[in-house]
Amino acid sequence: MKKSAWEAVTRSVAESPYPVTVLEPSSAGPSLVAALGIDVDSWLGAVVLHTGGLVVDGRLRVFGSGSAGLPAVHVEGGRTVVAEHVRGDRYALAVTGKGRLAVHQLDRGLSEWESLNLGYRNWLGAMIAGSLDEC
Repeated sequence: MKKSAWEAVTRSVAESPYPVTVLEPSSAGPSLVAALGIDVDSWLGAVVLHTGGLVVDGRLRVFGSGSAGLPAVHVEGGRTVVAEHVRGDRYALAVTGKGRLAVHQLDRGLSEWESLNLGYRNWLGAMIAGSLDEC
């Protein structure tokens, strides 16, 4: 039996070495999932549907359906913006030169997005599991 993405996300949050705050989802979650064409059984769909967002160690703000002081996942400049770091870095999903969807990072003060060559699930899983200290 296939496990739901939300179960996997909550398991990762529970096992994180960082404190992770799961914000209450907004009522806009289901319509946002539909508007963005997100698969509800993906990690991104689970985060948008079940949370207003995640705050990882007070440093990484992962967008969900939106919450007080935290925007929802949104499209900006052809990219789906999914998170921001308190130091100003931004993270977004975009198609790579190889034609696959990957998380890209825009470091504060720079003008070009750089592909991290990770899908959303692998990127978020790594951030929650301890890689936040490496970025």
